Formats: sequence, structure tokens, C-alpha cells
Amino acid sequence: MKYAFGSGDDGRTNIYNRRISKTDQIIKAVGDIDELSAHIGHAVSCADDDRIIKTLEEIEYDLYVTSAELAGYKGTAAKKISANDVKRLEGWITEYSRDLDEMREFIYPNGSMSATEINICRTIARRAEISILEIGMDDKDITGYINRLSSLLFVMFRYANKKGGHKEERYRL
Repeated sequence: MKYAFGSGDDGRTNIYNRRISKTDQIIKAVGDIDELSAHIGHAVSCADDDRIIKTLEEIEYDLYVTSAELAGYKGTAAKKISANDVKRLEGWITEYSRDLDEMREFIYPNGSMSATEINICRTIARRAEISILEIGMDDKDITGYINRLSSLLFVMFRYANKKGGHKEERYRL
């Protein structure tokens, strides 16, 4: 298989049977989801907790579905992000936060390698959410999913640190 064709040398790319500029906002949104997915993959490779690994792998799949939907492949994929996916994330937030102390202060974003990579994913998810909103995405399932995803990743960051024995450091103001 040939991987380099040169068809993008003119600054344009193919997306769902049409040519658009690589600077188009949709390319940025899809790229942010792609970056998030790559970091989720790295978080999986750093994780030593089966529960975290399984959750992250399900998120990876959902992000591929999200990319396809953003790129215009609505209805052509076997799956579509739905309100049930948003509810699944909310359920995970509840489950992962069950054993965490209440948070009343900001905490430093450090700890184990697994936890900090999950926290990096959270920040990329926030950026991806903004990119998706900037293209005028009005699909509440997708925007709700990415919004809840960043919240879940924050809770998972805290959970991974607690599970790994890393004490949260509170910001000292």
C-alpha cells in the first residue's frame, strides 16, 4: 500500500468525497479528536489497572465514531454517538468518583505516569470540545459526549493517582 500520494501538497484534503482546505475548521476539530485518541492510546499503554484500560479502550472506539460523524459520515458508520453514550460516561463518572475524597481546592496535575497522561487527555478533550463548537456542531449527543468525557478523564486522573498511592497536592494560595 502506498502511503504518500502528494495529493495534499496543494493544501487541500479529501473529506467525505469533497476537497477542502487543510485550514478548514472541520479539519482542526477532527485533528483534535485524533490527537485525543492518540493520547488515550498512550494512556492505555501506561495504565496498570484493568478497569481503566477497558474504559479507555471504549472511549477510543467512541472517538473514531465521533471523527467519522464530524467528517460528515453520519449514518454511514455502524454506530453513532447517542444519548446512551453520554449516560454511560455519566455512570463511569459516578463509579470512579465513589472512592474519591470530596474536592474543595484545585489540585496540582501530577502523580503517576498513567494518571498524568489521563490528565493530558482531559485537557485535549477540552480543546476538542471548543473546536467542535467552533464548527457550529449542533449535535447535542456529540457535544454532550465530549463535555462529559473531559469530566470523566479528570475523575479517572484522580482515581488513578489514588489507586497508585499518589497523594493529591492542593494548590497553596
